[in-house]
Amino acid sequence: MMQGVIRVPLAPIRAQADDRAELVTQSLFGELVEVHPVEGLPLWVKVRLNQDGYEGYMDARMAEMDPEAVTAFNQDCHLLTSPLTSFSWGDQTLHLPAGAKVPTAAWPNAKPAAPSSVMDAAMRFLGAPYLWGGKSVLGMDCSGLTQISGHLCGLTIPRDASQQWKALQRLQKQHSQLETGDLVYFHKVGSTSISHVGLALMDEGTSQVLHASGEVRVDDLGPEGIIRDGELTHAWSGATAWPVISE
Repeated sequence: MMQGVIRVPLAPIRAQADDRAELVTQSLFGELVEVHPVEGLPLWVKVRLNQDGYEGYMDARMAEMDPEAVTAFNQDCHLLTSPLTSFSWGDQTLHLPAGAKVPTAAWPNAKPAAPSSVMDAAMRFLGAPYLWGGKSVLGMDCSGLTQISGHLCGLTIPRDASQQWKALQRLQKQHSQLETGDLVYFHKVGSTSISHVGLALMDEGTSQVLHASGEVRVDDLGPEGIIRDGELTHAWSGATAWPVISE
């Protein structure tokens, strides 16, 4: 096992060591990962993301395994909070997504503006297209939206909707207790397994949800679930508050 650091703006993490395999998540520039060789496939590695423990397969060329680079990103870093930030790295300009990290020493005058709340962070992605496994304004899924929004505020939660629900069940809330920014979970009509998550948006007695479904958008939220154009699209499963500090 070796330590590596992601050297491209967005590294696709796949279910198998194949470019055609399912995209399960993405790893962002500056993220530290555990790297394991894949026997018989020298251009592929199995990785475990340090941030959330997610595992999958990645093109080995997307990580830098040089110890000096790993050490640089293991020290004080800026967390980028704008949807996209242009950053000069070596002889090229990279367009880095929110959640990427750059060493403070490499960009000493930068001061990324921290979001005022999780909802402030999440609203920065409004209109982003839906992408299964995505975690950036260029494309994201429902749990990618909630995870990256929390991350920008210093809150660490698991990657998938069902994992987020399981990890935060002790912080459950009823629909009548919802506050803006609370996590809200849903299942498909006819199923009981949690498969969708969003953020509650409460305003003067009305309840809505910000979520990634087709795109990052706002829809009506009732006790029965998400309502779009008068139709129930996602059935209510439950809600939780956020942890107070990173876990």
